[in-house]
Amino acid sequence: MKKRIVFTGGGTLGHVMPNIYLIKDLIGEYDCFYIGSNKIEDERIKDLNNELKVKNSDNKNDDIVAYYSIPTVKFNRDKILENIKIPFMLIKSIHRAKKVLKEIKPDVMFSKGGYVALPVCLAGRMLKIPIVAHESDSSFGLSNKIILKLCKTMCVNFKNLEGKNKKICYTGPIFSAEFQSNRKNKSKLNLKENLPTLLIVGGSLGSKKINDILMPIIKDLIKEFNVIHLTGKGNLTIKSFENYNAIESTNDMVNLYNIADFILGRSGAGVTAECYYKKLPMLLIPLENKASRGDQLLNAKYYENLGVAKIIREADLTPTYLLNELQQFYKNINNYKNIYLKLTPQNGKEKIIEIIKKQIKF
Repeated sequence: MKKRIVFTGGGTLGHVMPNIYLIKDLIGEYDCFYIGSNKIEDERIKDLNNELKVKNSDNKNDDIVAYYSIPTVKFNRDKILENIKIPFMLIKSIHRAKKVLKEIKPDVMFSKGGYVALPVCLAGRMLKIPIVAHESDSSFGLSNKIILKLCKTMCVNFKNLEGKNKKICYTGPIFSAEFQSNRKNKSKLNLKENLPTLLIVGGSLGSKKINDILMPIIKDLIKEFNVIHLTGKGNLTIKSFENYNAIESTNDMVNLYNIADFILGRSGAGVTAECYYKKLPMLLIPLENKASRGDQLLNAKYYENLGVAKIIREADLTPTYLLNELQQFYKNINNYKNIYLKLTPQNGKEKIIEIIKKQIKF
């Protein structure tokens, strides 16, 4: 009988995709399960199951990665009164997670963080299931501050976190083998060969602020750059406009990274780690509203200090200002590329797999 691993984490692609990369490597050797909410992780696990079924001709009906949904609630920094319901919902979430874990009987759990992971890890600790966790940001989120006390090992993306607790292990981010590919499929994109390509990413759900600021300057941008704009679902305002490519969402980010010469975007842990790994110069606009805990600004400052990124503060944003910053950033792009030549970004996937397997053997 195969050993069993439960994965949890969700809310954004940055929490979900690293889990999927690990599952793809572990699924043949272990039975893998996922506990999440009825949100983005549910959609991605459905996509993963469809992909795995194509590869496994003997299994066309049953899901290869069983998915379990639990009720979740997120701490809201912007509307404090809404947080009154959290203790009651958390109890309900823990009860449901505990019931699921008793049914699965996993040998180990892996948590990628986010609000959905906390009740699952609390339930896992109650059932004495060993937990391995991962923090993507340069500072711990609220859930992972608690999960750090529950887990056996907390893997981290940023080396500055190592040594702050004996459980913390620096591994680096988690990437699929596909990230090593340099393929460029431009067949579905409207690009001019003589222009550099700007990739705009507002996070897994898109950024209305960035989208709105961009619209007045699109005609000016496409005179100097090809533009690939990931708008987020439901935010597609211009479908086709010369060498401007608006895309709601994609499952092929690696291809877009390979095509791009530089990126404009938010500074979530996932996208910045991916750009760093692909050695893409980054012009970053950290999310700094009341709902943010300030993690994006810290992430952006880390990469700016390395010399591979520049920060634009959201408060300074106007269409004219952004256009000028993009133009100036590209003029200096070789400075960023030369710094990348001296750096060797890590893929922490294999090290994390070793840590997970070690817990199974205990």
